[in-house]
Amino acid sequence: MKLKKNQQQIFYFELIVLLAMLSSLGALTIDLQLPAMPDILASFGLHEANKQQWIVSAYMLGFASVQIIYGPISDSVGRKPVVVFGLLVYIGASLWLLVADEYWVFLLARGLQGVGAAAARIMINAITRDFFKGDEMAKVTSLVMLIFILVPVFAPTVGSLLLWLGHWHLILYVFLGFGLVVLLWAWFRLPESLAEYHKKPLRLGRLKTTFIQVVTEPLAIVFGVVSGVIFSGFMAYLNSAEQIFANLYGVPDKFPFIFGLLALFFGLAAFINSRVVMRFGAMRVTLFALLALVVVNGLHLGLMALYGGLPPLWLFVSAVALINMCVGLVFGNVMAIAMLPLGAVAGMGASVIGSISTLIAAVMGIAISQQLDGTLWPIALGFAGTAVVSLLLVSRYKNAVPNKRNLTATT
Repeated sequence: MKLKKNQQQIFYFELIVLLAMLSSLGALTIDLQLPAMPDILASFGLHEANKQQWIVSAYMLGFASVQIIYGPISDSVGRKPVVVFGLLVYIGASLWLLVADEYWVFLLARGLQGVGAAAARIMINAITRDFFKGDEMAKVTSLVMLIFILVPVFAPTVGSLLLWLGHWHLILYVFLGFGLVVLLWAWFRLPESLAEYHKKPLRLGRLKTTFIQVVTEPLAIVFGVVSGVIFSGFMAYLNSAEQIFANLYGVPDKFPFIFGLLALFFGLAAFINSRVVMRFGAMRVTLFALLALVVVNGLHLGLMALYGGLPPLWLFVSAVALINMCVGLVFGNVMAIAMLPLGAVAGMGASVIGSISTLIAAVMGIAISQQLDGTLWPIALGFAGTAVVSLLLVSRYKNAVPNKRNLTATT
């Protein structure tokens, strides 16, 4: 099946794969470097393990800081120019990483990578909303996640292989190559999804009006917040994953394989969601997944108490697998619900919601993971607390979501 926008065509499956590649930019930039974080820290003469968490957090803070501007610009100039600009920034930042000679410079370059990748991430939401809406958007988001999940599954193993072959700088060349491939693909094949008659002048007054329209839409803001809160527990785990498996459990060689195995549960959740969301609706699936998440986290806390904050490795891995599956069911759906009322201002909407979601996840994630102190209590409490808050928010606003019949449509 072909999709057509502005006299340009792209195959349905090709669009999904390209969106997955754009989405994978962030996962690759984080996950490929996870096995190398102790080496990176040591190469700058640093040895305090918690400092390596900033390699992830610097990227995420850069990622969050500029999302608010990309959407409004894309509403004026189109989606494709913003994607191309972001990829060029990402490639430039990857070159800067290669020559960084101090840790703070390295972290600045990581932040700039996030600035570039944010353009791709925001445009994924806007482009998807330009083509689809409601449950169909949730389905496409899940299909994108199915392909995207291959990156966190294999990236740590590839990163370990690159470390075995040579210096950790080899990983930076992969960033460069991936960025170039996606840039060329987007340049030649991605249609401009924003119709010419929907483009709006880049004027301060109009931006203010559009911004107010987004932030005064309760459904969009609440579910944007939920997206950030639910992801912040996972961000805390992501920040500290290498430390957990290498330092607390003493299995650094198994870390890439365990991390990849756990990522598969996101893929399983995406597959299940793509099959059921059109039947049951994004809201019902989200509520079920959040209820399951609260129950799983309650059991996880019980295990933590039973084993003094450090349960056996197989129990911890099992708990995180179930948590990942529940979060995977929730994440794409809450983003689709948040974007539902913003079809006319999808660019600004994607920016505002993306900024809220990512900033919450980045700040809460680093705040939780920095408490890591020899037990897993901070991570377990972070998972549990964010699940409960998310469930309370969704339960409070569930009746504001249109019914399944109104959600299921395409544009």
